[in-house]
Amino acid sequence: MDTAVNDFLNDLRPRVAGDLRSDIYTRTLYSTDASLYQVMPYGVLFPRHADDMQAAIEAAAKYRVPILPRAGGSSLAGQTVNTALVLDTSRWLDQILEINVEESWARVQPGIVLDAFNAALKPHNLQFGPDPASSNRAGLGGIVSNNATGSHSIVYGMTADHVLEMQVLLDDGTPAHFRPLDGDELRQHMAKDGREGEIYRAVATLIGDDANRQIVRAGTPRHWRRCGGYNLARFIHDGTIDHYLPQDSRFNLANLVCGAEGTLAAITELKLKLVERPKLAVLAIIEFPTLLASLEVVPEILETQPTAVELIDDLSLRMSAGNREAARLVKSFLKGTPFCILAVEYQGDSEAELRSQVGQLIARLPGLPITPLYDPKLQANVWAVRKIGLGLLMSMRSDWKPIPFIEDTAVPPQHLAEYIPKIEAFCTELGTQMTY
Repeated sequence: MDTAVNDFLNDLRPRVAGDLRSDIYTRTLYSTDASLYQVMPYGVLFPRHADDMQAAIEAAAKYRVPILPRAGGSSLAGQTVNTALVLDTSRWLDQILEINVEESWARVQPGIVLDAFNAALKPHNLQFGPDPASSNRAGLGGIVSNNATGSHSIVYGMTADHVLEMQVLLDDGTPAHFRPLDGDELRQHMAKDGREGEIYRAVATLIGDDANRQIVRAGTPRHWRRCGGYNLARFIHDGTIDHYLPQDSRFNLANLVCGAEGTLAAITELKLKLVERPKLAVLAIIEFPTLLASLEVVPEILETQPTAVELIDDLSLRMSAGNREAARLVKSFLKGTPFCILAVEYQGDSEAELRSQVGQLIARLPGLPITPLYDPKLQANVWAVRKIGLGLLMSMRSDWKPIPFIEDTAVPPQHLAEYIPKIEAFCTELGTQMTY
C-alpha cells in the first residue's frame, strides 16, 4: 500500500472504537464476495456505531481513499469488493432499533440479516416484503443498496417500495436524514449550508429540468422490475414511467440511495415499511418436459394473479438428486421425472379461496401435470430447494466450476420464450452450460 493509505489508516486507528484491520489475512478474506471477482481492499473496519463510520468517511475524504460499505457480502456482481476501506456493518451494526406494530414499520441497522429480521417480526404477524434468495445471509443495508426483489416481487415490488426513511453519512462524513419532503420542506433543505444542502440543490435542479426528465424517461426500461443505474426514475410521477406499485410523490433522496450500491452515501439506519404475513398459501407444482414449454405458459399463469412464480431447472433438480438432504426435499413434492418445474404460489384467507385459484390455473393449462401443495411443510421444502440451488452448484466436484455472472436480468414475461433460447444458444457457442 502507498504512503497516503498508510497515513490514512494510522490517522483513523485511534479515532474509532471498532476494530480496524489491515493485515494480509483480513484483506484477503474481504477481497472476495459471492461473485467471481477478487479485489484486495486497503483494510476493513468493523464499526461499533455510526460515529466510527463517520470518522472513517471523514478521514477517507481527507486522504482521498475510497470507502466501501458491506453487510453480508452476498453480492453476485462484485459490488462489495474494491480497492477501498471496507466498512463491515454485519458484526456490530445489526440491531433492530424499533418495531411499530400499529403503523407497520421498523427501524433497523444496516447489518441485520433479513431472515433474523423476519424472525423477530413473525410474532407480530408482520414481515419485510422483498425476499431475495440470499435472505439467510444478506444484510438489509445491502438489500436496500441493491434494490433487491425476490420470489414475491409480483406482490411486493422492489425494496425501494418499502424504504420510508434512512439515516446516512454523505461523502464528507456529514450525517443526513433522508425522508419524504413536501414543497416547503424541500426548499428549506435546499437552503441549507454544507454538503447536504448542496446535494439537495443539485438533485432537485437535475430532476426539475425538462430535458433531463426526458432523458430519464427515454433511458428507463419499460418493465417495472429494474435495478440498474441510479434511481432517478423514482422522482418522476407523471404517469410516463411504470412504477408498478403506488408511489409517494414527495421528494425523498432515500429513493436515490436504493440501488446505488453504496456509491452515494453510507447507510447507518433504515426505517422500513412492513407487510402482513399471508394467512394461507398454496404452491402448485407444474412439471414440464422442456424449459421452453415452461417459459411459454408464464404469461398465461400471470393472468391467474399468483403471488410468486419460480423456476427450478433441470440442473438444479439433478444436483439435488445427488445430495441426500436435497433429494429428500425434492422427493416430497415431485411426482414424475420432469426436465424442470414451475412453482406457482397463491395466497388467500381460506382454503376454499386457494382451491378456487388452483382450479383457475388447471383450467388455463389443460393437460399439464399440476400438483397443489396445501401443507406449509411441503411448501417450505420447495422454497428450500430453490434457495440451496446455488450452494449445491458451487460445491460441485468438477474441473468446470459454476460462476454466477448474468445478474438481475429483467425480461418482460411475454418475451421469455424468445429471450432464453437466444442466451442459451450464445452460451452453447462458448462451450458453456447455463442454469437458473
